[in-house]
Amino acid sequence: MKKLGIGQILYFIWLTLGISLSIVLAGFSAENITRLLVIGFILLQIALRSILVKAFPQLPHKTRFIVLATFLAAVVEGFHMISMPVFLSLRIGRDTSIMGGLIQYGIDLAFTLPAYLIIFSVIWYFINRFYFRFWPYVFVMGLAQTLGDGGLFFFLNAPAMLFFLPYPMTNYHAINIIPFLAVREHLKQERSVSFLSYLAVPAVITTYLICGAIIKVLGRFLGLE
Repeated sequence: MKKLGIGQILYFIWLTLGISLSIVLAGFSAENITRLLVIGFILLQIALRSILVKAFPQLPHKTRFIVLATFLAAVVEGFHMISMPVFLSLRIGRDTSIMGGLIQYGIDLAFTLPAYLIIFSVIWYFINRFYFRFWPYVFVMGLAQTLGDGGLFFFLNAPAMLFFLPYPMTNYHAINIIPFLAVREHLKQERSVSFLSYLAVPAVITTYLICGAIIKVLGRFLGLE
């Protein structure tokens, strides 16, 4: 295994400080429990990496990337059911029955999984067109998804909270790293090394905003929001 560079070490220190301070300030809130479950899920993926990167071998590479990423997103979406589901009316609490929780989770997935299919199709376009080394991919796509999924407006309104940026980014590390590792040896050989690769950030953000707007409209129409 390659040694971590100074950039990766600083990122892990930043992440550790953000997590520690968040727990000190807010305790084991539903949001922090969700984040800790996500981090636990990442550690599980590291342990099972050799198995997970071979998942869905019968699928074409593009489909495999999108399906695997969406599957992992569905798991992470389950962690968010206790804190921030797609609609707050679907939040699972202490008084929610098992059947009720499963129904609410199913409704959440009915809205979020189609969006993830589109989002990961956009990410595939960029990784199959431009060359990304592993760590730049981890940071760029984690940042893009974090900002797209509400982070952009949140950090604009509260710039000081940027100190905690790596904390929500773990949410997307948990769903987009393993799929990248699963297909990176099968991406187009003629991928270009270009600054244009960073257009992935505004492209992913825009995709989130469009999908989010559609979800909100449908949610209001169905009385879920």
